[in-house]
Amino acid sequence: MIIKEMKIQSSEGKRIFSFSTKNIIFSKKNSVGKSTLLRILFYGLGYPIPSTYKMKFKKLKIWVTFQRDNNLYQSYRYSDYLELKKNGEIFYTDPISSNLSSWYSLIWGIDSLTVLDNLLGAIYLEQDKGWTLLNRGKIIGNISFNIRDLLIGLSENNSEILNMISEKNRLKQIKEETKAILKLSEYTNYSNKPVEEDIELSDEDLNKYKNLKIQERFLKTRINELKRTINRTNSLKNYIYSLNLLIKNPIADKPPIVVNKKNNNLMHFDSTTDYLKTELVSLQLDLNDIQKQKVELDRKLDEDTNSLFRTEDVVQSSLKALSHIKINRELIEKRQDNLDKEIDDLNKEIDEEFKKNKEILSETEAWIRKFAKILGIEDVINSHRDYLFTHDIKSISGTQYYKVVFCFKMAYIKVIENHTQTSLPIFLDSPSGREVTKSNIDKVIRILNEYFEKNQIIIASIFDYNLKNKNIIEIKNKIFESNNVDRPEIELLKDSDFKNK
Repeated sequence: MIIKEMKIQSSEGKRIFSFSTKNIIFSKKNSVGKSTLLRILFYGLGYPIPSTYKMKFKKLKIWVTFQRDNNLYQSYRYSDYLELKKNGEIFYTDPISSNLSSWYSLIWGIDSLTVLDNLLGAIYLEQDKGWTLLNRGKIIGNISFNIRDLLIGLSENNSEILNMISEKNRLKQIKEETKAILKLSEYTNYSNKPVEEDIELSDEDLNKYKNLKIQERFLKTRINELKRTINRTNSLKNYIYSLNLLIKNPIADKPPIVVNKKNNNLMHFDSTTDYLKTELVSLQLDLNDIQKQKVELDRKLDEDTNSLFRTEDVVQSSLKALSHIKINRELIEKRQDNLDKEIDDLNKEIDEEFKKNKEILSETEAWIRKFAKILGIEDVINSHRDYLFTHDIKSISGTQYYKVVFCFKMAYIKVIENHTQTSLPIFLDSPSGREVTKSNIDKVIRILNEYFEKNQIIIASIFDYNLKNKNIIEIKNKIFESNNVDRPEIELLKDSDFKNK
């Protein structure tokens, strides 16, 4: 996979970033948006990346163009809406949901859910947690990483272990729900304080108000219909008069009778009109009475509403309503304890089963040793028993720990690529931090140049590095500033560029 371009649009303007295979996002000073740019990239690819203090990602429109398997894709994200084009045609569109597995599978071309769930932790070394995250923990925000689950997803004949992981995740979800219920119980107990008067909007008043509005609407409609009928009746009367009709006189010797307004000899029209007018007056009186009741009730409801929100705000009033729900804390706390034990037992069972898979463990450890040798930390690796899953990280010094993390992450990428036949991009945020010497960073760049020649690499830093065929993307003061360079056209890479080394 190769990121070709990212376009960002916000209220500040629009910025287009073009990428090559090797890239350094560079600035001469800190805090101009280098790390933010990487975050926006992953946010644009559908990840739940938290916004920064200065920039709210939900307000951005983000287009990320990338190439995979000789196809050109473009993802689009705006707030909670996602869209994916393949070779110019839309073939996926959906609002962001809690289950993004299908989306990530389309982005990376990987089917294994456990691999997709842990992929970001392997390829993205974020400036804060990325360089301290070794084999398990949070990558950024609430995105987690677990090397055991990642390698299980890459293993063969793993259906039984995957079922156990699925069950473990289900239990963890229930545990989170029990924690939420207990927390809610604490809030409602705290907020359920007696007040001088318990003010509520009466259901009876609300229903009455609703019925009055219905009656008002009906009477207005009926009154308008009657007015139109009266007008039509009067118009018809005048029309008949205008015709000057002649009616045969019942007295043979007399001339015909002329029907006209002067003679006022058109019978029953006035009676009909008078009846309609009487009906109209009656309806108008009814409407006046309904509107009077509605005004009075409307005033009462306004007073009740204002009193309610003077007494307690929306949150407190909601918590007070929830406090009426009976929560058995002892029972839920007991269930939580049982869940902890079930999850621990499942984790032990998963560990025991997975460690029988010697092949993928040996493959991962071999890559770690290879990179550790280049970085001069073989003794650190060898001094930790079962080091791939070690919890003993406090004994490793800062500079050594930096190199250990890098070895592990690069090994993860090699193993993932071998088992998925997918070329992965590598993202390094501020690799020269944490008291890293120039000698050590040179060795890191050497590994990238020699062992990840075909991979796309994107480094964000205030330093320049000896990365082969590098493309410098400079941010001078902020993300939304002029590109100052012509944007190259998007072109497909050659098939050979996708072969793993």
